[in-house]
Amino acid sequence: MSQGHIWSIIIAIVIIFFVIVFFWSKAKREKRKVSPKLYTDALKALLAGDEKLAFQRFKDVARGDPENVDAYLKLGDLFRRREKFDKALQIHKELTLRPSLSSEEKSEVWKSLAEDYIVSKNHEKAISVLEELHRINNDDQWVNNKLTSEYEETERWEEAFELKKKLSKHKGDEANKALALYKVFWGKAKSDKNELHKARVAYKEALNYDETCIPAYIYLGEAYYRDGRSEDAVEYWKKLLDVVPSAGHLVFDKLEKTLFELGQYEEITEIYERVSNQNPKDIHALFSLANIYEKKGMVELAIEKYRQILDIDPNFLSAKLSVAKLYQEKGWMEESIDLLDGLIESLPPTRNEFVCNRCGYKSSEALWKCPQCKKLNSFDI
Repeated sequence: MSQGHIWSIIIAIVIIFFVIVFFWSKAKREKRKVSPKLYTDALKALLAGDEKLAFQRFKDVARGDPENVDAYLKLGDLFRRREKFDKALQIHKELTLRPSLSSEEKSEVWKSLAEDYIVSKNHEKAISVLEELHRINNDDQWVNNKLTSEYEETERWEEAFELKKKLSKHKGDEANKALALYKVFWGKAKSDKNELHKARVAYKEALNYDETCIPAYIYLGEAYYRDGRSEDAVEYWKKLLDVVPSAGHLVFDKLEKTLFELGQYEEITEIYERVSNQNPKDIHALFSLANIYEKKGMVELAIEKYRQILDIDPNFLSAKLSVAKLYQEKGWMEESIDLLDGLIESLPPTRNEFVCNRCGYKSSEALWKCPQCKKLNSFDI
């Protein structure tokens, strides 16, 4: 075969190769031409709340244009909303491996991956992803809020405190209240391990951030009491009455019990009277005071206080029952019967009920973090 023939064959092969490449590229471009309208339709469906249609459209877009990162991203998000976490994670993990992603696309992909982990309760991996995103851009509010929530969810109070402190410079009272609660929760964890000194240090630090932090006073007193330092316990519970009088009922029983043990029971009457004088509509203080009067045999004074309570809250069941009983003891049967008849129509709760202002969760005890929606300070205590 002559050299000329060889060159002719080579040239023909090269031409065929370029023709194949040309038509392959053209076919690929034509295939992608279907994507823009499909993509727009998918976005419109998503905005309209039609997730079923959006899901199908994004699938079509992804098939037609494998390079459309946003379509894959949203498809993964929709899998997550359907609680198909494995599919969501698979799509978002595969996207992280693409070398051609822009910085913005990388951020959005990793955020979606973090959300997959959060919703599927894999908090450790969620925190790992969010911490890396925070390291890259510590000004991203979405990342900061999610990372804070994950620290709270996993009770990493020290990390939550440090992050909130760094993010909350010059942000005022609300931030300080959260910082105080983180200290309280950290202290409570130490108290549960019987590390009472560390717990007390944390509670006192909480009061440096928020002097009105109710649980700090309560738990500080409890930590002193458990350590056999009853006088110090009483001191901090009394401070709560001075700083946040409306929360006094949360420590009334503790004060009454501890003062009795200290041989200072008479002081509890003075405490209840002082709180009642400061706030005549504090039915908790009035009820405790009426109980003390009743125990001392001061029936007329007890009845007077119970009546005050019923003037403020006619449906206060415990006050109704107590005053009805005293009426009977005094032989005032008609008055007692009138009161008891009213109970047939309405039987309100006999105990405190605390309701979360975000999700409506109800608790019979005072809480500072809702166990259902996780919001802090949501019980309006």
